[in-house]
Amino acid sequence: MADSLHVIALISGGKDSFFSLLHCIQNGHQVVALGNLFPAPPAAAAAGAAPAPRRPDAAGAAASNHEADSENEQDLNSFMYQTVGHTVIPLYEQALGIPLYRQPIVGSAVQTGTSYGYADVGSTSRSEGSGDVGIAKKDLEGKHEEEEDETESLVPLLKRIMAEHPTANALSTGAILSTYQRTRVESVAIRLGLTPLSYLWQYPILPPGTQISLLEDMQAIGLDARIVKVASGGLDESFLWQNVADQQVMQRIEKSMKRFGTDGDGAVLGEGGEFETLVVDGPASLFKGRIVVEEKDRRVVREGGGSAWLKILETRVVMKESEEVVITQCRTPELLELRFASILASLNNKEVASPNSKGSSTQLKSPILNSPKPFVGNSNSNSILHWTVTAKQADANESISTQASKAIEEIRHLLHQSSLQPTDIISTVIILRSMQDFASTNKVYGALFTKPNPPSRVTISCGTLLPEEISLIIHLSTNNTPPSPTSRKALHVQSRSYWAPANIGPYSQAICTTLPSTATSQTPTSLVSIAGQIPLIPHTMNLPLSSSTHLTTSLLNQEGQEREQEFKIQALLSLQHLLRITREMHISWLSSCVAYLPSSTSTSTPSLPSMQKSQILAQAWSLLHQPPSQDDEEDFEGDESRDLWEEKHYAGMELRGAAKDEREYPLWDVVDCSALRDDTQASPPFWTVEVEELPRGSMVEWAAGVGVVGGSVKLSSSKSPKGWTIHQCSFGSKTISIIMLAYSPTLPSINEKLEDIFSPLGGVEGMQAESSAAYVDVSIPGLWEQGRFGGAVPCRGIWDGDGRRVSCVVLFDDM
Repeated sequence: MADSLHVIALISGGKDSFFSLLHCIQNGHQVVALGNLFPAPPAAAAAGAAPAPRRPDAAGAAASNHEADSENEQDLNSFMYQTVGHTVIPLYEQALGIPLYRQPIVGSAVQTGTSYGYADVGSTSRSEGSGDVGIAKKDLEGKHEEEEDETESLVPLLKRIMAEHPTANALSTGAILSTYQRTRVESVAIRLGLTPLSYLWQYPILPPGTQISLLEDMQAIGLDARIVKVASGGLDESFLWQNVADQQVMQRIEKSMKRFGTDGDGAVLGEGGEFETLVVDGPASLFKGRIVVEEKDRRVVREGGGSAWLKILETRVVMKESEEVVITQCRTPELLELRFASILASLNNKEVASPNSKGSSTQLKSPILNSPKPFVGNSNSNSILHWTVTAKQADANESISTQASKAIEEIRHLLHQSSLQPTDIISTVIILRSMQDFASTNKVYGALFTKPNPPSRVTISCGTLLPEEISLIIHLSTNNTPPSPTSRKALHVQSRSYWAPANIGPYSQAICTTLPSTATSQTPTSLVSIAGQIPLIPHTMNLPLSSSTHLTTSLLNQEGQEREQEFKIQALLSLQHLLRITREMHISWLSSCVAYLPSSTSTSTPSLPSMQKSQILAQAWSLLHQPPSQDDEEDFEGDESRDLWEEKHYAGMELRGAAKDEREYPLWDVVDCSALRDDTQASPPFWTVEVEELPRGSMVEWAAGVGVVGGSVKLSSSKSPKGWTIHQCSFGSKTISIIMLAYSPTLPSINEKLEDIFSPLGGVEGMQAESSAAYVDVSIPGLWEQGRFGGAVPCRGIWDGDGRRVSCVVLFDDM
């Protein structure tokens, strides 16, 4: 269980904000206050006035406030807030017994993009050198720009609540699929030092993976949420005041949305504004009273386009009789979804294949070639630049903060030389000497990024594998193409949820960059850089321990195997995080993947040998990329029950709901494996490296290569009897090449392999420096010292996807 937080729960009156509140309580947090934003009265809105936040101090005051407001009830159709039914909000204080604070909405949607940064409000440009801190401070002092985004109405509301409740340290919201809403609440929460909580984020895709599951869970907990607005061609006035958590109503909504929505778009939940709800009752553990609205006090207001909403005239709270309250538990999604639970079962039901075994499922039996033929015919497009910045310690007393500051200044200099901005950085790899330096380095590093959506990031420590005078290395990849409004997209979730870990530092889960178009590439193609994934339980942000996860109860074997089982769970949980980000970004294929392992000497408890861990990870990676069998596809399609009425009245009409929101990975339809043997499984090249430490003491960190979005992917591979293998992934205008050198303990043998690979392309020295990344076994005398590999990571050991030891892995862009 995570540490208990003191939560301010934002409520709109709708189902999602209350259900999220229930999950806050179930996760051990205390809700100390309710917060709500409502439309300013017409006179005040016209004058631009901003009445002070107010809280009804008693039920009588709540009722009088409600009655006064009901005459002016309106629906703002706000981008950010639900406003219909807002006159009922004051009654929640009495119904729940939790203090309620309200604030009128001021302004409008000035920023309409999915991402939000207060630094951009009211201004069209700002020098990159100025930070958000000063602007945020101006905001907190109430010095606003003339044109204010409606999001900023949250600030005075939350400041007032925090003054009344000094222990408040978290903010809850009911965001499900709306990035627009989530990023704005996160922006305000983090500026005010509050931990954002969005327990419903991506809820429909979590186990059991059905859109309707959220409403079914609300029904199970006893939530009564009435539909107070309809704004979709599939819903009419007959849905008004129906309980959305009623089974029959759910089925009606689901059937209606099949005609006008896409499976997976959240229409059955009202995520696109199809309908809005008002909660009038819930479990007795939360609702001490229920809100009653008589039929005579509900008036239908009809708007254009088939939209209609209910104007509430009078309401009252009926307190429930005192009785023993039974705590009803909300269902929480399983830690591992079915796909990964199945992989875990497969790993437990068979012994890990030994290196070089013929049955190794990840082995690519590619044609054996004597020269790197796949290399020929491509040129460097320079669309992505790769830089390495090394901070050398000037003397023994120089702090890591000073070294980090020097590194950041060097990055600023490189950006200036290339006429680029920090927003052009798409990914970084931070290599520390010690994880104890992380906090100090992170603080300095974060000051570089003052705009929303910082680059993705991988962080590791390499200890004594680094040269003595170096405590920090930063590898960067930057976009060198002219920016456009659609050229860069990001996934930056900073809220706790059940989906994937929140990014609590200056890095995004993923950054997507559109590649320059070419004459031969007709389909727009993008590449995605993904942050390293460690096995944190998303809603607690803690590592899963064998004694704290229900998964291990029935899966742990005899004593002595517990550590192996714990490693498997951590490996699969972090791989699941990677997959969920991959699906959210619509990635069809990953160019490669590396898994980082900590040194066995960095932990106080006994650990599995790194070779055994690498074999477990390789099998998990292989199982993730197994193509579905014909039987699986037939089972997945299933048979839907026929609706004769629908067939009669909608014959020949398009059923939009029949389309699915496909986010499968891998997307085999776009992958061309013709250059590989037909009888083998194709999977992105995979290898494991041992370093010193990983963040939070994790047992594994997965770091994918680039993800491919759009267009087709062509795979090829060649293997030389001289001990090297080349894998290539071509898409759009790019070709990613990965070279693996078989292990050799002597430098001359490795140099011979390198010469064999690079001599047709201009020589070893010229090519090594052009690598975008490299993983080097520093136990081989002279290899690290001689190597001029770009983006090099020092490793204690490296293993390929078959569990064989490797001397080095070298990656190239556009070779």
